Amino acid sequence: MIDVDSLRKDLKEESLGGYFVGGFGGALMEASKVERAQPDELVKMAKQQGFDLNKYQKNQND
Repeated sequence: MIDVDSLRKDLKEESLGGYFVGGFGGALMEASKVERAQPDELVKMAKQQGFDLNKYQKNQND
C-alpha cells in the first residue's frame, strides 16, 4: 500500500520547485493536477518522473 499523502506532497513540491527555480509556468499546472489526482494517477505520475515508490510503502499496521 502506498502512502498517498506523502507521495502527493513530494510530487507537488517537485512541480513547484520547477516553477520557482526555472520559472516554468507548466509546473503550476502540474502541481494543480497532482492536487486533484486520484491515487492511481499519482502512482503513474510518480513512475513517469522516476520516483522510487518503495520509499512510499506503508506498513500494514499504519
